[in-house]
Amino acid sequence: MSLRVVLVFPDLYEVGMSHLGLGLLYDLLNQQEDIWAERAYAPAPDLEAELRRTGQPLASLESDTPLRDFDLVGVSLQYELGYTNLLTMLDLGGIPLLAEARGPEDPVVIGGGPAAFNPEPVAPFFDAILLGDGEEAIVELAAVVRDWKASRGTRRELWQALEGLGGMYVPAFFSMDFDQQGRLREIIPRGRRQTVRKRLLEDLHRARLSPRPLVPYCQIIHDRLNVEISRGCTRGCRYCQAGILYRPVRERRPEEVAAWVQQALAATGYEEVSLLSLSPGDYQALPWLLHRLMDLLSPQQVAVSLPSLRADTLSPEMMAEIQRVRRTGLTIAPEAGTDRLREVINKNLTEAEILKAARQAFAAGWQLLKLYFMLGLPTETPGDREAIPALVAEILRAGGRGRRLHVSLSTFIPKPHTPFQWEAQTGLEDSRRQLHEVKDRLVRLGVQVKWNSVAQSWLEGIFSRGDRRLTPVLVAAYRRGCRLDAWSEHLRLEPWRQAFRDAGVDPEFYLRGREEDEVLPWNHLETGVSRAFLLEERHRAYEGRQTPDCRLAGCQNCGVCDGRTVDLRLAETPGEKALAPSPAPTAPAPAQPRWYRLIFAKLDDARWLSHLELVSAFYRSLRRSGLPLFYSSGFHPLPRVVFHGALPVGVESLAETLDLALSEPVSPGTIPARLNSVLPPGLKILRAERLYGKRRTPPVAAVHYRVRSPDPVFSVEPAATFLAQEEAWIRRRRPKGTKTVEMRHLVAALEVLNPREVRMTVNVTGKDHLKATEIIQAVFGLDANQTVALQVLKLSCDYEAGLGETEAGTSFPSPAKARLGVAKGGRSG
Repeated sequence: MSLRVVLVFPDLYEVGMSHLGLGLLYDLLNQQEDIWAERAYAPAPDLEAELRRTGQPLASLESDTPLRDFDLVGVSLQYELGYTNLLTMLDLGGIPLLAEARGPEDPVVIGGGPAAFNPEPVAPFFDAILLGDGEEAIVELAAVVRDWKASRGTRRELWQALEGLGGMYVPAFFSMDFDQQGRLREIIPRGRRQTVRKRLLEDLHRARLSPRPLVPYCQIIHDRLNVEISRGCTRGCRYCQAGILYRPVRERRPEEVAAWVQQALAATGYEEVSLLSLSPGDYQALPWLLHRLMDLLSPQQVAVSLPSLRADTLSPEMMAEIQRVRRTGLTIAPEAGTDRLREVINKNLTEAEILKAARQAFAAGWQLLKLYFMLGLPTETPGDREAIPALVAEILRAGGRGRRLHVSLSTFIPKPHTPFQWEAQTGLEDSRRQLHEVKDRLVRLGVQVKWNSVAQSWLEGIFSRGDRRLTPVLVAAYRRGCRLDAWSEHLRLEPWRQAFRDAGVDPEFYLRGREEDEVLPWNHLETGVSRAFLLEERHRAYEGRQTPDCRLAGCQNCGVCDGRTVDLRLAETPGEKALAPSPAPTAPAPAQPRWYRLIFAKLDDARWLSHLELVSAFYRSLRRSGLPLFYSSGFHPLPRVVFHGALPVGVESLAETLDLALSEPVSPGTIPARLNSVLPPGLKILRAERLYGKRRTPPVAAVHYRVRSPDPVFSVEPAATFLAQEEAWIRRRRPKGTKTVEMRHLVAALEVLNPREVRMTVNVTGKDHLKATEIIQAVFGLDANQTVALQVLKLSCDYEAGLGETEAGTSFPSPAKARLGVAKGGRSG
């Protein structure tokens, strides 16, 4: 490989793996023959502490390569509260924080994403920052870096080469001049460009979607198959930055979306598909696409969901299609409590339309609706805030008894490149007071309320409209231990306050309103939407005048489209021929399932999967296998699988058991091969047998273990002393307190094979149970570190009554014969 790339998401794995863009770029890079792309995510606090304790660098997920050893580091800048995580990753990865401090052997660090449209607080950390769409630019960028590495050029030569790429902002080539009050006086270009305009992918079909998306091991935030059906929005909500950044609207052809979903589901095994868009209800071919997808997916018990919908796009026909498998979540975003304030923000949605949509959803069978509101919007009055619980009460009355509402509250944050970029943000204490006023009234209505931390909104507001004077604040906050600020349980405000004091910066300066002629830190970065349009929209907001959707009322002269290559690209609804033929009706599921018993191994990295993660991995692998699955009935149909107990995290096993229900008979000998071809590495089916008669889960009498230690901690004397005792008591710590357990009767056999290995048989009958590590720690007097280092393998089980009604002569495979292969199905990540 001539170029090694690591794509960095500065947040935890479960957040980063939910992000669609990083997965797209990962696939595009790996399609290139001379590029090898990997991923890295921010470490949780315990992992960071362990890396620092042992002196290990932060490394990539795929090959465990330190970040400093890559040629190119691509950073996803999704939100401002991830900035300290970025510093954590660079520092732990062995990369100098500042671009000017990096030498020719250091990686090239590039940023991109929505926060890149005002990157000034983090600009000194980057060699370059991409504005706009990355599908085509990422390959061009990789070629520039590859050529620079081959020529052994200087850092400045790299920056000059990067400056030549469309949409690429090189911070070193722009200087910021501030006056004595801290206001930006001038942005001074030092390179060839006066401004940088965003990169635009005019047609989404120029970027092929990968038919084999990455599948996570563990549960992630958005754990489903995501497909972007359109990019951009022309509704024109005046608070919405994404609606500006991603203009114009570009839609994917619905027949291509449907075909891709089929391919991707076969490769991933997901049970839900989410159609992503800033406004999915506006997707022109949505009725056709929903109908087509539900025809294809309902026989597989795969559901379809839509993110936040506008109430005026929600139709009874759409609801009927969505719930053909199950009713996925339904979200309506009124944003404000009154029609007046919704006119100010150009939401163009009346209370009557909101109530009509809620009634339709409840009439269609939905028991739960989610609602989003913002506090602190421009021109907001106490009456506007009081109207929020009043509107929620009306929606509750429209639903009748048994209906539930989940209400989310957030603080308005003025964002760059929006008509409200000049507005002041409500201060910390006022935000807290307003939030609690509304929240308390909602709680009294009996609805569930969630809210964004006002401290997080305060911090995000500072950095979203910040400048380079905030760079030392970030470094100081990082040095003071600030991490994972987007997680309320990790955000600590006092270290941030001290960091502002350390840098001599007043945070309230960045929450103030701006003059319309003030130089803004992002004036040199262009979205394509003109400043004149944003000012006009701001004035219309204060006049209470709405701006219509350009798709319905014609061009509103925002400045993005040129009428030639850049324009709205709307997908046509296919004709009836494209819709037909629908899949043939499937035969009804048999009244009784056919049960099979599977013995499987869980080894290597798979030992770190929790039981819930193991179940999820099996569900997805079963869907990928093509086996005729038997599904449960009810609200959430799932493959019928019964696991025989849960293995502790970190313990390997050659003797796990599950029972699988199929809708039609299958030769048991074919099941292992079909499943092993799609299971994640570390999981392997060892044997399958048909169950006859009533399925029973036979009770386990004893479990045989092999325990190894990297250090010589085992000796014969402690084991002999323990076995000679009639009783041996241990205090067992659990979340609800401690309990004294007699463990001698639990150990049927204990043999020291050598100073690093023992074998043990543990009885599991009765109510008292101990983990193998708890017994070994007590018998041999191990400390906590020695116990954590133990490697436990479950070899086999003894059953009280065999394996149940299977074929005779059942026995477990020996450890020597249970070798694992690598899954060849979906890509696990």
